[in-house]
Amino acid sequence: MVKLLLSVFYVVFMVVLLIVLYKALLKRLNRGNVNSDNFCELTSVEIRPASGIIDFCFSCKERRLVDFEIVTLNFELITTIASKEFEEGQHILKFDSTQLENGEYYYLLRTNNQRIFKKITIDNEKLNN
Repeated sequence: MVKLLLSVFYVVFMVVLLIVLYKALLKRLNRGNVNSDNFCELTSVEIRPASGIIDFCFSCKERRLVDFEIVTLNFELITTIASKEFEEGQHILKFDSTQLENGEYYYLLRTNNQRIFKKITIDNEKLNN
């Protein structure tokens, strides 16, 4: 009976110890949380496939220097849509996709501390009909 109680106590003790260590680990890992105010947010293009004039939307929570580009799937620069400082808030950049051949590309938002890219398919065939 005593051996059984000692075994149960040992198991309970080990479980509690593991929980305490797990919480300590989580607390340590969360110490360097990312502050979202330091980053811009890029919205996906709503129309797929995209054609004609495309609205690219993004927002920043503070004034930020932004480069906005269209690149190939190999990240080779096709065109720069904007390269300037944007105020806090939401922004819309208009781009005429007829400058590009039909196909797949990335649109890329780059700041001093981030790089976001999203895939876009351009299909301007329906504009010619």
